[in-house]
Amino acid sequence: MNQHLLPEFKNVMILSLSNLFLRIFGEIYRIYLIRHLGAEAFGLLGMVFPFYRLVVIFVTMGLPTTLARLTAIENAKNNSAQILETKKNTFFLVTIPATFFSLILFIYSDSMGRLFYNDYRTGPILKFLGLTLLLNSLSIVYHGYFRGLNKPIPLACSNISEILGEAAFVFSILLTSLITSAEKGACLLAKGFLVGESICLLLLLIYDRINIAPKLKTTATSSPIKRDFIGLLRASLPIMTQQLLLSISRITDGFLLPKLLRQGGLTPSLIAKELGEYWSMATPLLFFPLFLFSPVSTLILPATAKMSVKKDLPLFLRKIRYLLGFAFLYGLIVSFLLLRYGKALSLILYKTTSATKFFPFLLPALPFMIINNLLIPIAEGLGKQIFLLQVTLILIVIKTGVSAAFVPLPDFGLAGAAWGLTFSQILFSLLLLKETVFHPQILPKKKIALVDSSGLD
Repeated sequence: MNQHLLPEFKNVMILSLSNLFLRIFGEIYRIYLIRHLGAEAFGLLGMVFPFYRLVVIFVTMGLPTTLARLTAIENAKNNSAQILETKKNTFFLVTIPATFFSLILFIYSDSMGRLFYNDYRTGPILKFLGLTLLLNSLSIVYHGYFRGLNKPIPLACSNISEILGEAAFVFSILLTSLITSAEKGACLLAKGFLVGESICLLLLLIYDRINIAPKLKTTATSSPIKRDFIGLLRASLPIMTQQLLLSISRITDGFLLPKLLRQGGLTPSLIAKELGEYWSMATPLLFFPLFLFSPVSTLILPATAKMSVKKDLPLFLRKIRYLLGFAFLYGLIVSFLLLRYGKALSLILYKTTSATKFFPFLLPALPFMIINNLLIPIAEGLGKQIFLLQVTLILIVIKTGVSAAFVPLPDFGLAGAAWGLTFSQILFSLLLLKETVFHPQILPKKKIALVDSSGLD
């Protein structure tokens, strides 16, 4: 194998194997807990988690992605001093709001549980999530930092240690105590999440202090450029806004789709059944094939930022086009196999084939979802955060509009939501392709520096 490609191949293999382990172990772990704690415990935790994710997005403010890009750029220049300076500023900007919101969640958890969910049982869950917030936010920043340095080992090891630590804690409690209520079960899940995040952050911190920070400090021969916090936030806020839009869109679907189905004449019982088949059975089968390309997408952002500095973008993006072609072909093959053998697979997993009725409307989106998974980090690496924000807003409007138009019709139902997802993913692919790998300014004949190395202008 080409010696130049060998390190990247090793990185992809490390992330692929760890991702495969997390998928398999995570699914076994989830099924075991559902059988022992019941679905109601997961329902209570599921009520609170969308709000918690929103808080995490507010706290991190898109800074981990910005840190990954800027770290990759400065690493390509061998500018260790600037990497350390950007890292310090990013951790400072995240730690302050994370600490504040952690205290708010911890102190006012009971009141917020009654106010937001009208269920006192959510209060203790919010309290534990409040304790987790600071740890989780700093872990996400560390992930962006190591991603920018192209260090897959701490990423893989921390994720595996997190879920193993969480599982070990939960199993130890289940073996020694009897969980008799959904509230206690949900609190146990939240405590396990806290333990897992603690282990994850501790491992990342130790790895940084032993293997990364000393080397960077030794090679930091020049003084870093002093960047104000406003400039760093200006680069990250479009990313935060995009993440917020996607999160709010998911929450809105939870309110909008049941209402639209009710307009179509479905009873509450049928609505719950349809949504369960669509969200918990059909879409997981659609998203599962993406795991093969997730490790590659993790490495693409820093690689794109690095190539933008070295002026090697045309050659790099030509190679990316071959990868996109393979990814699209893979998506077509998997779509055909799911359409052909989906009923048998659904019978094995769910003991019913009801979820496969959505496949004809969802599967056309799969090839485009796979290449979008690769194109998004390319756009981020090129500094096109404003473009991603604008396109995300447009696609959410289109997806919601198609759902609102077709879901209430008895002949469509949730098939209308599936069409909305498919149309939005196809359009997203076309816009991303035009703005990245087929952008006219990235032709080999053009000697133009597309991306400002600071990313803050």
